[in-house]
This record gives sequence, structure tokens and C-alpha cells, in this order.
Amino acid sequence: MHIKKSADKKRNLKYKFLSVILIPLAMLIKLVMANNPLFTEKVYSRGIYKFIMQPVSILTGLFPFSVAEIALIILVVYIPIRFVYLIIKVIVKGEGKLLLQFLANMVLIGSLWFFVQMMVWNINYERLPYSELANINIQDSSVDDLEALCRWLVDETNELREHVSENEDGIMLVEGGYKSVLKRAYKGYEVLEQDYPFLGGKYGPPKPVLLSRLMSHSNIIGIYSCLTGEANIDIDIPEMTLASTVMHEMAHQRGFAREDEANFIAYKACTAHPDIDFKYSGSVMALQYSMNALYAESPDRYFDVVSNYSPGYLRDLEAQIEYWKQFQGITKEVANKMNDTYLKLNGQEDGVKSYGRMIDLLLAEYKSSYSEYMSR
Repeated sequence: MHIKKSADKKRNLKYKFLSVILIPLAMLIKLVMANNPLFTEKVYSRGIYKFIMQPVSILTGLFPFSVAEIALIILVVYIPIRFVYLIIKVIVKGEGKLLLQFLANMVLIGSLWFFVQMMVWNINYERLPYSELANINIQDSSVDDLEALCRWLVDETNELREHVSENEDGIMLVEGGYKSVLKRAYKGYEVLEQDYPFLGGKYGPPKPVLLSRLMSHSNIIGIYSCLTGEANIDIDIPEMTLASTVMHEMAHQRGFAREDEANFIAYKACTAHPDIDFKYSGSVMALQYSMNALYAESPDRYFDVVSNYSPGYLRDLEAQIEYWKQFQGITKEVANKMNDTYLKLNGQEDGVKSYGRMIDLLLAEYKSSYSEYMSR
């Protein structure tokens, strides 16, 4: 009997270590899907993904807190404690097999996590480009085009800024705080899906992160949890950028994995939203990305456009800069490096720089919709 139990334990241990084969299997499936973007779009992104994640997101949405965050906190606390406990048992009692079993369990959990994440999320990186789905014609653009886009966005931002609330320091204020933003966010997508049905669907509400301050230290303002279908939001950030951050994570929730596309969809969802604070936040996001791109091309043109910023937006911008000054350091650099690596592993060759490609979508849209600005 003892011999049979021992053989079973060895067999189970072997199977756990062999589970690592799930990693190359998942990568192979993703590679096949990458070579068939139309199939991926129709069958996976609009089919399998929505069929699985909408019910999961609705279920986790019943909880007022982030299920993913709580699970992560438990794991971060449990795993080191468990590992130290096993090390002590190995040293004191010489039970080396326990450590081997722990490592086997970690391999199994890690392999399953990688495989499941690939199956329920990462394949979305291989769907058709958003520009193709929305019939946006991406073209080569000049610096003149970029400057014209920036000037249009400045005018739009200045106009919207006149209609938002302020605190006693003259900084943009959201009535009702972050809870109000999270509660009203769905309205933008309700409007947007009328023209773009592929952005529709029923999902759980965005979730406030308890450890938001820690997120700010890592320069991460939102995280989509693909295993729980939750859009997790750093609620400590300046209110000017809160709505656009929420809309960005909700774009991921709807199956758009590429960061540049999620940014553009967030902008569109904000501008479609009936409330001014959302429109302003979306316009600010688009303006800041566009101005960063303009500065990289021509600092002189950049500062010429900056001179048109309204006093209200300048106050909001200064408050935003002051907020992020307090988080400079090694934590931010490490988090940026991790995010950059993750993006590159999922086919975004420019890594973090791929965020700048949102400008191509903005330019394409405004060339067709606001051509008068391009001729100034």
C-alpha cells in the first residue's frame, strides 16, 4: 500500500512538472491565430471571448471591490509565507520532498495561468486592427498635419474646460468624486456602440483599486484583469484624467488588447459621453498624446501651440505634473520595463512607445472630419 502511494505521488509530481508544456502550446495557438486575423476577429474576439468573459465580468461585478486585487493580495502574502515555512521544515526535519512538491505546484499554477490568460485574453492582440473595423483610413501625415490636429484639440479642450466644475484652487473637480465617474462610465459606450456594434456588450462596472497609491508609485493607472473581467482603476490620480483612464480599461474589457487602440477607443467613448467631465477628460488625453508627438518633431511648434492653452487647463496641467513628481524613482522605472516587456511579448514591437500610434488614428479621423484645420 505504501509503495502504491509513493508511486502515485511520484506520478503526480511528474505530471505537474510536465504541465510546463502548456506554455509552448498556448504560444503555438496564438501564432496560428496571428496568421488568421479575420478568423480571430469573427470566431474568437466577437465569439469565444465575449461568450466567456461577459458572464464572468457580470458575476465579479456583483462585488463592490476588485476580486482580482483581493486574490492578488492573498497570493502575495501566502506564497512567501508558505515558501519560508517549507524551507524551515526542510532544514529542521530534512523533508526535502516538501520543497520539491511546492516547486511542482508553482510550475503547475504558473503554466495553467499562462495558458488560461492566453486563451481568454492575449489572442485579442491578433484580431483585426481597429482602423479596419471602424473604416478609418490611415495615411502618412506631415508635421503640419500634426500641428493642425493639436490646434484643434487645444480649441476643443479650452472650450470644454469652461464648463467643468472647479475646487477652491481652480482645479478641475468631478462632482461626486471617483464613485460618480465609475457609475456613469457605461453611458459613453452605450452611445458609441450605436455606430460601432463591436464595442457593445454587457460587462461588470469598473472597480476602484484599494492600493491605488501603490499603483501610482509604479506609474500604472489602470489594469484589466482578464481572469475576472474587471477594469481596475487607480482612483488616486488627478480627476482630469480619471474618466479617460476608466474608458481605456473598459476598452480592454471589450476585447481590444492593443494599447494604442484602447487609447483611441477611450477618447471616442469619452467624446460620445453625454457629460462634460468625460468629454473634457477624453479631449485632454488626446491633446497630451498629440502634443508629446509634436514636441518630438518640433519643439518650436510645440511651444507655439502651448501658448494657446486656457488658464483653466494650465492649472489642471500643473496639478497633474505636481501629482506625478512625487512618484519618480526606481519603482516607476521597473514597472515601465515590465510593461514594455509584456507589450513586446504580445506583438507590439515598439513596446511602451506603441502608445504614440494613437496619433495615426486621431490624424486619420480629423483629416476626414475637420479638414478646415488642416488647411490653416
